Amino acid sequence: MSQNRLMKGLFSIGLLAIAFYAGFSQFPLWWILLIGILFAIAYIHDKWYLWKDIFQTRGSRLYQSLFITYLIQVIVVAVFYLLGSGVARLINQ
Repeated sequence: MSQNRLMKGLFSIGLLAIAFYAGFSQFPLWWILLIGILFAIAYIHDKWYLWKDIFQTRGSRLYQSLFITYLIQVIVVAVFYLLGSGVARLINQ
């Protein structure tokens, strides 16, 4: 069981590192939207026990929940992107 938690932790750190590196390397801003998709998929996968009922009903609640989750994950990615961008600017001065 602890190995599973370790793998989830490493995967989460890897996702955060991708967002940070994208900002550090000055990738275009639209990459935030693409990385947000990865974050949303990872979040839904981790919370599948909550999401499986929503996916089975396939109502408007599904699309609303997906949209809200995606927006929140894009905000998280944007924060780490900006942190990476800020660190790059501090180093390059």
